[in-house]
Amino acid sequence: MTKKIFSFAIIIGLLCSFSIKAQSLDETLSRLSSTVGKAYVNPVISAFGSNLNSGWVSQFPGATKLGFHIDLKIVAMGSFFSKDVKNFTSSGTFNFNSDETDKLLQNSNYTPATIGQQNYNTLKQTIMNTPLDVSFNGPTIIGSKNDYLKVNFPGKTITSGQTQYTVNPYTLSVTDVKGFLDEIPALPTATAQLTVGTIMGTNVAVRYFPEVNIKDMGKFTFWGIGIVHNPAVWLVNPLPVDISIAYFYQKLKVGSIFETNASQVGVYASKTFGSTVSITPYFGLTTETSKTNVKYNYHFISTIGNTQVESTAQIAFESEGQNTGSAVVGFNLHLAAVNINADYKMAKTNTLSAGISFGF
Repeated sequence: MTKKIFSFAIIIGLLCSFSIKAQSLDETLSRLSSTVGKAYVNPVISAFGSNLNSGWVSQFPGATKLGFHIDLKIVAMGSFFSKDVKNFTSSGTFNFNSDETDKLLQNSNYTPATIGQQNYNTLKQTIMNTPLDVSFNGPTIIGSKNDYLKVNFPGKTITSGQTQYTVNPYTLSVTDVKGFLDEIPALPTATAQLTVGTIMGTNVAVRYFPEVNIKDMGKFTFWGIGIVHNPAVWLVNPLPVDISIAYFYQKLKVGSIFETNASQVGVYASKTFGSTVSITPYFGLTTETSKTNVKYNYHFISTIGNTQVESTAQIAFESEGQNTGSAVVGFNLHLAAVNINADYKMAKTNTLSAGISFGF
């Protein structure tokens, strides 16, 4: 039952986005070399990290050396995408498969009828065995599902056998690679968080999301741990506002493709107004880091002798999230044993988070 409750929050955000795809993300990435693959997934790298580094703090430890506090919160985070990350341009090499090579050669009027069947076969094999320099443009992972990757071949003189052939510029549309998330405005994440305290002005928080299979993406899971400390516990006189220092660490996995590690250090100021029913506005300054390891299999066609062979190369790279510093503003509304909070993080990747918690 607990797993079903936790799963419901993320299914709304993620499953609705991913389950309607005609193919999996693995299949989409399988057509992309490392350079293009990195540009394609880049928008979600910062979003993963920013989501993990958001929504942790809404209630702050008191300046007490020994007390009892326990709080269970369901929190949702969403990192927003700007319009300029929906498309990308890049350059690199590309292996044309058999059908694509035929189109490339036909564009230059090279056919079995014009240069002879044997010469055509030899030239075709030469091209298929050669990674050609090209430029790329098209949708990123969050681009439109109606937009496809374009491979722009600038033209080249290719020597095949004892003959030189001038192959004209050609633009290929790779319909297998399109906007996977179809212009989704923000990347959602949700989790459960348990906070326990207070000892020497310190609360300990733990996050956990049980493993859930998201169609077309794979198994999604993450966990995190952090501490929040009120340094006023060491002071004789109380401060006019509550000051807290916090540190958090998180780890996320999405299928076999993404693995993100994120951490954050922050300083927060808050002030509570009211008692049984109260509101606590808060403000924070944070520094954060996130790194995502991306891994997938790249499939391409090569020709050995007269035989076409499907080859596979594992692509692996590490990307860092853009966020390094941020400012957070938010509030917590306390209604007896129920708390409702929302905050907004202003950074290179902006993130909105909201939660509801139950505790005493």
